[in-house]
Amino acid sequence: MDFFLFVKVGLLVSIALVGWVAGKKLSLSARDISAVLVYVISPCVIFFSIVQSPADFAFFRYSVASFLVSSLLAGLAWCLAGFVWSDSRRNLFSFAAGTGNTGYFALPLIFSLFAEKATAVAVFMIIGVNLYEFSVGYFVGAKGRFDNRECLRKLFSLPVLYAAAAGLAFKSMAVPLHDSLEDLSDHFRGAYSVLGMMVIGMTLSTFSRFRCDWKFCSLALLWKHMAVPLLAMGCVQWLGVNDDLARVAVVLLAAPMAANVVVIANQLDVHPEIAASTVMASTLLAIVSVPVTMHWLLRVL
Repeated sequence: MDFFLFVKVGLLVSIALVGWVAGKKLSLSARDISAVLVYVISPCVIFFSIVQSPADFAFFRYSVASFLVSSLLAGLAWCLAGFVWSDSRRNLFSFAAGTGNTGYFALPLIFSLFAEKATAVAVFMIIGVNLYEFSVGYFVGAKGRFDNRECLRKLFSLPVLYAAAAGLAFKSMAVPLHDSLEDLSDHFRGAYSVLGMMVIGMTLSTFSRFRCDWKFCSLALLWKHMAVPLLAMGCVQWLGVNDDLARVAVVLLAAPMAANVVVIANQLDVHPEIAASTVMASTLLAIVSVPVTMHWLLRVL
């Protein structure tokens, strides 16, 4: 597993480096790419993820549960961050605290470790996390720059919400997708992953020297790689749950920070440079933190 994680992190960092080179040599705008991700690619990914989800509607309770957990974590982080920051870094920290790189980091790991039912549950949990990012998370991030009315206007202008509603409608009516559309969905998912990581490098390329908010980075890493996994395992033990579904939930919560944190920070212009450097550090730290979490997971649960 350690070698698998090393390769996975290496590939993600390599894509970010490609984005850095592209940003330097081609003067590409991270904000423009972020807008494409938010308004074009993400809605398609959400739509296809819901329609092609590998189980029936009963499994959407896992999406609801992960959405609520993500929102709860964001709310808890908002309260704690109020003791540290009084500016929009509080909003960025809160938004980032509720999500993680679940789809392109944790999911392949889950596929390699768990049975088919557990992986199906993981897919539905990830749908809930993605919906958090483009609803509650987006609103919290936008509050760093705009008033409530403008935040709501921006939120309801997001096509992701309407794509999710369309996906649920197609799923409920069991509307089949043509083979060509299924192939297209793979292309969108690939673009989502690659461009999401490239945006990190593009954002970092706009600065002539390395900049990092060490306080923000340190607290965000402590939250994502220590506090959340420990909290998750403590809750699972307290509830007396001991099965693959609980383990899947802990693995998803232990994933590094999401590339979408950088995407949305760019789109909203809420400290994108802080988001990019922190997400990169979190991805690198996952080489150590995720194996440690998995070791604890196998011993405790």
